[in-house]
This record gives sequence, structure tokens and C-alpha cells, in this order.
Amino acid sequence: MPQALRTIINQVLGTRILSKWIVLGFDLMVTIFTYCVAYILRYNFRTDEIHFNIFVRDLTLITTLYTITFILFKSYEGIIRHSGVADTIKLVRAGIAASVFTILVSTLSKYFSPEVHVLPASIAIIHFILNIVLLALSRYGIKVLFYQSGKQSMLPTLSVIIYGADRGGVNTLRALKEDMFKNYKVCAFIDDDKEKINKYLEGVKVYPVSKISNLVKNFRITECIIAEPHLSHDIKNIVVERCLANKVSVKHLPPMEDWINGKLTAHQIRNMRIEDLLERELIHIHSGNINDEISGKIILITGAAGSIGSELVRQVIYHKPKKLILLDQAESGLYDLQTELWLMMQLMEEHVVETIICDITQRHRLQHVFETYKPEIVFHAAAYKHVPLMETNPLEAVHVNVLGTKNLVDLSVENKVNKFIFISTDKAVNPTNVMGATKRAAEIYVKDMSDRYPSTKFVTTRFGNVLGSSGSVIPLFKKQIENGGPVTITHPEVTRYFMTISEACQLVLQASSLGNGGEIYLFDMGESVKIYDLARKMVLLSGLMPDKDIEFIFTGLRSGEKLHEELLNDRENTLPTPHPKIMVANATTYDSAFVEYVFDKFQHSMIEPDQFKVVAVLKEFIPEFISRNSAFTGLDNETRFFNISDK
Repeated sequence: MPQALRTIINQVLGTRILSKWIVLGFDLMVTIFTYCVAYILRYNFRTDEIHFNIFVRDLTLITTLYTITFILFKSYEGIIRHSGVADTIKLVRAGIAASVFTILVSTLSKYFSPEVHVLPASIAIIHFILNIVLLALSRYGIKVLFYQSGKQSMLPTLSVIIYGADRGGVNTLRALKEDMFKNYKVCAFIDDDKEKINKYLEGVKVYPVSKISNLVKNFRITECIIAEPHLSHDIKNIVVERCLANKVSVKHLPPMEDWINGKLTAHQIRNMRIEDLLERELIHIHSGNINDEISGKIILITGAAGSIGSELVRQVIYHKPKKLILLDQAESGLYDLQTELWLMMQLMEEHVVETIICDITQRHRLQHVFETYKPEIVFHAAAYKHVPLMETNPLEAVHVNVLGTKNLVDLSVENKVNKFIFISTDKAVNPTNVMGATKRAAEIYVKDMSDRYPSTKFVTTRFGNVLGSSGSVIPLFKKQIENGGPVTITHPEVTRYFMTISEACQLVLQASSLGNGGEIYLFDMGESVKIYDLARKMVLLSGLMPDKDIEFIFTGLRSGEKLHEELLNDRENTLPTPHPKIMVANATTYDSAFVEYVFDKFQHSMIEPDQFKVVAVLKEFIPEFISRNSAFTGLDNETRFFNISDK
């Protein structure tokens, strides 16, 4: 477009929104013009046959009726630069209504006054077609002019390919064309559907996935946008890896419910995150049973300000509990969560949510909470979870993870809680560190109390690392990459199981609806992920090159760390459940008298604090707890006595 014309359009349109009355006036001018054309066409350009008075009378009728229908259907209230199918439909409806009224008025006039000249139906039909076509084209033309003129002529061209030759791809193409701040050029669609290959979508050719490297080279592609929301894990990985190998950044669309008024805009298109590239398909849960379990109930969530706890809160609220009690000792985290709930759901006015600052080691404080609110379901997510920190602070690990859990379990029995869901970790399996051992000790106590007090259904859930949670490797790697490296990894072969926070909480809720008491639920987390591969992908997603732009340093396994995590110990096996992604561990059962004896020793260890004594009690209780790279390794050589019966 010539710069002079671009300048004129910018001065006329700018970024202002035209008054709806100006739009209505323009539409009526088009209506009058197209009526004149329709009249001339009807009389085959023989203007001498047209009677001026009759023409004016018919024009007045048409203009009046179209004015009424434009107002009735509000066809003039849309923003012209954002015109779409919905706006065209309004115009068509208004035109049909006006044409029908025109023919109806003319017919009735002829019926009551046979001598009156009747407006031919052919003119009304020709006028309707011309009018709608010209109005729609004018809107589209103004829209195109606006976006073309609004883009800076000096903006560099960003060559883009879009995965998904379907509705999502078309929406993405249109969003990029309408973007005012970047000059996108969609060079190709790519798709794995053979029937679409070599076809054209809005003038853009569709290529197979195998052609990505050629497209990048030929068109100098800088971005690839994945516009298919349900793309399989395997295809997504192929697309992403080929793009990253060619230094092409990868983006994807937000969920459709996040689109603004159902319309996608370019600034909503997001960078691909490492969470989007799990080595398996994402887990999706059907919420029917969960809703029956939670709706109308009083729910207590401990550790509500944490990564898992806060997501549990968000998902539990969706199922409309009678009351939701958020308990945590972290004041700032609880305040942030309370503010989020206030802004997003305005539930505080209805007193659905109660926020309580409390330490779970304070039994008398917890007792007041149980007696005041009488929770029916307890989700216990509060815990100390950082392995290296707990290895140097075992007393606090036992105090919170073991005795804090005991407080909640005992109070749940005393206050007749219907169900108690304990959130454990894969580090409790054959533990090699204090944190994992304390979680295993808590699992044993929960199982023992479930056997002794079946009126409260105790359920344990066990899963691996949660992507993006506090203290996980993702935030650490992200910060290191932003700082230019180096990225620190403990060992080149270390692997971990991963799931997203949302997945973890969905599965916890599903397990709560399945549990009848005493179960330890395991989640199918797919294949374990090599941390080194994870870090390399994060570097590539950041637009940098591993080992070139970002250095990797291997620091060695930390105190208590395993090379590979496990979900079952040697004496456990699994049974299936109605949900394909959830299994039940056939867990070891401990003698109740021995459990009471050990927990009494835990209580006494808090009175006369000695790190080695409390860890020795843990090792006495859990025979598979063998320390690795730890100050407590020497305790493993001591003789330990157990009173355990396998069932």
C-alpha cells in the first residue's frame, strides 16, 4: 500500500471506534444507492420508464423499513475493524426482514387500493442481494484497510507456519493478520492428515510434517504455532523437536474458553512450556463421581497455600462445597490465595471459604478448628518436602510430616470425619532420605488407623514430582537460563517421574471418590524423564542452544537423593481400579502395638532433640530406609528389630 494512502487512512480511522450512528448512516446510504441500482436494473436501464414520484415513494418506504430492521437487529453496533460472520448474519437477517415487509406492504396496498402502483417483488429481491453484498464487502474492505494501514511499514516480516489445517488453524491465521503490532506472514500450514496435504486453506498451502525442515529453510520461518488443541503426544514431540532443531520458536493456542469473547487474538498465543511436553499424554478426569463426593460437603485442606494445596482449592471450589476451610501456616501464601478467590469467584461474601493460619503440629489449635467447622472430608497436603533441607533438619521433618499428620489423623477419628486423603510421594518408596522416610512413616500410621477405625475412610495418594511446584527443577532451570547459565544438574543419568499440578490434583480428587479406606493409590505417570533431556528442551524453548549459549554443570547427587525414583517397594504390588490411570498398592501392614510404640518414641524425641536418635527411630520403624550420601549412613550398620506382619 502506498505510504500516502496509508497515512490518510491512519488519520481518518486511527484507533478510534466509529460511532454506531455513523455506521447506521453509512448503511442507509449504501441501501439508497443499491436501491437506485436495483431500480435501473429492473427497467433494463430504460430510465424514461421510471416515474420519479413513484420512485421517491418506493425509496422512502425501503429506507424506512431498512432503518427499522437495522435498529431491531442492531446490525450497526459492531466494531467495523472486528467484523466477522456474526455481523454479516445480522445484516442478512435485517435485509430479509426489510424485504419481506416491503413485499407485504406493497401487496396489502394493492389489495386495498387496486389502482395503486405496487413495488415489484423483483426490485425488492434484487435490492436485497445487492445491498447485503455491498454492505458485507464494505465492512470487509474497511477491516482490511484498517489493519493494513495500522501496521508500521518498517516492521520486519515474521514468517510463520501453523500446525493444524482446520478451524483452529484458520482462527490463528486470521488473528495473525489482524495483529497491529507485528507483521506476520503465514507461509504454510502443516498437518499429519494425508487428505489435507497439498490443499489450500485461505490461499495458504498445506504441507506434511516431514517438510518442516524444508519450509524453515525456504521461507526463513521464525515461529511455528500449534493450533490443534488435541494433538497427540507423539506428533507434538515430532513437530516441536524438528522446529527446535531448526531454531524455530514454538507456540500454541490457549484453551478456547480463555479466548476474549470467543475470539482469538495474536497476543493470546503462548510460548510452548516444558509442562506442555511431558513424555506421555496428559491425564484427563471425568468429574461426575468427584462432584458427588464433594458437592455440599464441608472440606478442610491443609497446606492450602502450597503448590498442590492451592490447586486443590481451585478444583474443589468448582464442585461447590458447602464450606471450604483453607489451613496453612504461610501467611503471605494464604493471603494471595484469599485475594485470588475474592477477585475470581467472589465467594467470600457467601462465607463459603474460611482462611485459617495454623501449624499442624499445634494439636490444641487444630482441635478448635475441627470442633468449630466439623469438616466431613480432609485433604492433607501440608508437609516439608525439600530433600536436602530435611536431611539436615530431621527433627523438623519428623515434627511436621510424622507428628503433624498424626494430629490430623487422630482428630479426624475423634470428630467423625467421613474421609481423610493423605498426599504422599514416590520418595516414600524404599526411602533413601529423611523426607521420604517421614512420609512413609505417615503412610504407615494412616493405614494403621484405617484398620482400627473403619468409620473414617483413610486414603493415601502417592505420586512423583510435580512440574512447576515450589522447589521443583523447572523454576530453578528457568531462572538459571534467564541469567545466562550455567544450568546445574546433579547427574547426567538422573531420572524422575513428572506430572502437572493440575493432573496431580485431578487424580487426588478421583482417588478420594474411589477410596473405601486403607488404600494407597498410585498414579500412572508414564515413563520417567531424564532431567538432562528436560533441561536441554528448556534451553531450546528459550531460543538458545545447549552447550553453546548455555553451559551444563553436573554437581553430583545431593544428600539423600536417588538416581531413579520408584513408585512401589519390593514387598508391594498393584491392583487395578475403575480408572485406567490409577492403581492400588497392596501395601505392607504393620502391627498396631509396634506402630504405637514407635510413635511414642517420636513424641519423646521432640522433648530431648537429637538428630541421630530420631533418624535411628525412623530406621527402626522402616527397614527399607537406607541412607545415601548422608550423615546418617552409619546408622544403617546397626542391628534393628522389627515387628512387622506382611498381609
